[in-house]
Amino acid sequence: MGKEIMLAIMSTGLFTAITLSIYFIMKFRAIRTANADETPVKREPYDWQKPGIVVLGIGVGIVVVGIFKELGYFQSQDAIPMGIITVCTGISMIIANKLDKKQETNN
Repeated sequence: MGKEIMLAIMSTGLFTAITLSIYFIMKFRAIRTANADETPVKREPYDWQKPGIVVLGIGVGIVVVGIFKELGYFQSQDAIPMGIITVCTGISMIIANKLDKKQETNN
């Protein structure tokens, strides 16, 4: 039971660290561009779209792995759960990139 709790705490901590890193990077970029020139800068409405889609992909991967573990599809500790999370994240990155390119062509 102790190992499961430790794994849950570490997973939550990792997810929180990634989310907060993305948040503070985006906040730093907004402050830096605002201080670079004193002219009012029009803020992009989609600043959070790309990182949000990637974080959503990570979450979907974690949910899929959790469902598979509850159903008993993973009998041993293999690399399959990490692979599922990585594939879901990669798919979300591709979707975010396609949406970003689509918005650039519209502007």
